[in-house]
Amino acid sequence: MPRTRAHQPKQIVYLLGAGATQAEVEYLGARPVNLMMRDSARLGEGVSTAVLQRAGPRWRPVPAGQDLDIEKLISLLGASGVNRLVTVAEQMRRGYFDEILRRLRRAGIIERPQLAKALFEMHKRAAFRRTVETLSGVITTNHDGLLQVASQQVFGQVALGFPFLSDGFSPATAGSVPFVLQLHGSFTWRLAVPPRASPLHRGSRYSPDTLWIPPSILKESKNYPFNKVLAMAYELLARRCDVLRVVGASLTQNDWNILSLIFNAQRHKELARGTAFKIEVIASQRGGERIAKESAYLKNITPIGYLTEGSFADYKDYQEKDPPASSDLTNPFAYWLKEKIRYHRSRGELGDAPLSETMARVAGEAP
Repeated sequence: MPRTRAHQPKQIVYLLGAGATQAEVEYLGARPVNLMMRDSARLGEGVSTAVLQRAGPRWRPVPAGQDLDIEKLISLLGASGVNRLVTVAEQMRRGYFDEILRRLRRAGIIERPQLAKALFEMHKRAAFRRTVETLSGVITTNHDGLLQVASQQVFGQVALGFPFLSDGFSPATAGSVPFVLQLHGSFTWRLAVPPRASPLHRGSRYSPDTLWIPPSILKESKNYPFNKVLAMAYELLARRCDVLRVVGASLTQNDWNILSLIFNAQRHKELARGTAFKIEVIASQRGGERIAKESAYLKNITPIGYLTEGSFADYKDYQEKDPPASSDLTNPFAYWLKEKIRYHRSRGELGDAPLSETMARVAGEAP
């Protein structure tokens, strides 16, 4: 019979995608900055469009105004075997780095990831960890390193899943620091033995020694440290996860490595312990419904409108359309975190100590 964990807190793992960083931007109220690949009527020009404009019109295979999957284009150019096209693919990768950094600078969030900080602060509270949830770690496909910054600010240390040197981060020495596993590396990881990691800053520059997996369809994790980070992510999901919360990750077919990771970890846990972990989608209702439909091979998927630890039912009205631009529902990460903090505070599950300034602000309780 499978072992039970009665009366123990749930083990939580988060998977954060580009939408989580976009949520940070919108939470701070910055002027419209689109960190997503595709153009948006609400947020403006996407990253793909900007990168293609840098490369020149001859490299755009579809007419202007039509969506283009730049990851597919970079993959095709890079695999062409033609030196000139391979060079263009590398220029696009560098253009992607420059464009993301430019937009992060414009948004002013490089050193103040408020939602990630509040999330870590919630999970750091002793009463919450003891009776409700324990945070096993955060998995992310983002390159921006904001989670590293948040971990350093809240825990005073950073656990990347492998030994590293740093002038700006303190490598974790205690098991109480949750892992921050950047599956595709970081803009600020540098090739060395051991690798070097540093905070992203406004003056960061592209380097050929950057340890990252640039945008592409096949995101290979065969080399160190990516293979170790991927193995650690699998271990967290298969052995230390009751609930996986997917925040701002679209889980399209371009994320095949992530889909494979989740699928295999769910099956591993099901075979070893009798039940697969749950998946809560912290994204638009339409996005969550799409993931549940297109990824039917994943089990126990719950879109945001059906979550119960807070008030989320209003999302059910937006299965086919987006909420009004003025609505708090347009930022699912911020809205979910606000409701989550309020819910557990009302039940006395966050302890007696006052909320931190960041948590109180996210919960709408700051003066």
